[in-house]
Amino acid sequence: MKSPKRQFDPTVPLFARSTPLPDTEDPELTRFLEGRFEELLSLSETPPPCPRCQGSHTVLSSRAAHPRPALPVFRCLSCDMHFRRTTGTPIAGLKLHQPWFKDFLRLLSQQRPNNDAARILGVKAVTVARYVKRLRQWLLELDPSGYWEAKVRLGMEIRPDAACPYCHARQSLHYRGFKADDGERQCHCDQCGRYVRLGQVTGGKDISTLDHRVVVRPPSPRRKGRETG
Repeated sequence: MKSPKRQFDPTVPLFARSTPLPDTEDPELTRFLEGRFEELLSLSETPPPCPRCQGSHTVLSSRAAHPRPALPVFRCLSCDMHFRRTTGTPIAGLKLHQPWFKDFLRLLSQQRPNNDAARILGVKAVTVARYVKRLRQWLLELDPSGYWEAKVRLGMEIRPDAACPYCHARQSLHYRGFKADDGERQCHCDQCGRYVRLGQVTGGKDISTLDHRVVVRPPSPRRKGRETG
């Protein structure tokens, strides 16, 4: 079975400059995640199965309290493991009660850099990158088909997966602004140094047919919500 394709809009600017980046949220992913987190962060004292032995002989060990534990703690009578509903998942250990977390979920599907999301949330870009990585892992556990994970676009820098129409070099094109006369997206070729209209790259076809490569740039651990250009 073919993995779902991650969809990108090449007309979305890579960085926020004079105007904010457009809202490109996928409401379907946001609703799905909100529902799953409502279950995970529930204060219900009904014990779930043990994440270690999958046994059902589990009981409540500690009720949720302020400030800790923020979530109920359960105990498995079969293997004597103490656990929360997040135990054993990729998101275990993340601070899911942070005031910015709900806004983060709405940003997860959006086509914007980690630095811009960090500025909105008031956290460091490296924090955004860590949460994105963990949630992508968790989404693949929830749905191995990759349908939901393919909707995540936050922090992904895209480049056209196409050859330069002039020098025919592959993996040399990257997006570089828009044409001043008509606003069409343009690319720059690192191999021959020429600027290329997006319509030339697609051969006149609809831009939705264009494949993209994702370039991962590690965020600075010191930078907090600052754009790099």
